[in-house]
Amino acid sequence: LLRIFIDAPAGITVEDCARVSNHLTRAFVVEGIEYERLEVSSPGLDRVLKTVADFVRYQGQPVKVRLNTTVDARKRFNAVVQAVEGSRVLFALVDESDAAASAGQKKRGNAKVKSKVEATESAELKVITVDLAQIEKARLIPQL
Repeated sequence: LLRIFIDAPAGITVEDCARVSNHLTRAFVVEGIEYERLEVSSPGLDRVLKTVADFVRYQGQPVKVRLNTTVDARKRFNAVVQAVEGSRVLFALVDESDAAASAGQKKRGNAKVKSKVEATESAELKVITVDLAQIEKARLIPQL
C-alpha cells in the first residue's frame, strides 16, 4: 500500500486526486517501482493541525483541541484560532457557558462554534494562550 496525501491552499478536489494518481501510476511504471495499491487523498475537512504553519494557515477557523497539560483549568476545548505568536497559539472561546455547552455536544454542536463566536460580538471572548508543545491534538471542525 502506498498512501499519499496532497494539499493546496485553494483546497483539493476529487479530480486533483485522480490527476495525481494517474501521473504517479505512469511514473511508477517507467521507474519500475512495484506496489499493490495506491491511495491519493487530501487531509480532509477535519484535518489535524500540528505545526505553527498549520495554525497560521487556519487562523479564524474553529478547532477542537486536546492538551497534554491543563491550561486555565482545561485540557479539552473547542475554539477559534485567533493568532499565532512564535510557538504560542491564541484560541478564542465564547463565554464559559457557551464553551462548556459546545464542548459537551457531539458533531452537530461542533459546527456551531465559529458561528457562536461571530454572532456574539457583544459577548466577552475568553482567550487562551497555549504553547505548541502543550497541544496533544488539534483538528479543524468541518464547516459545511
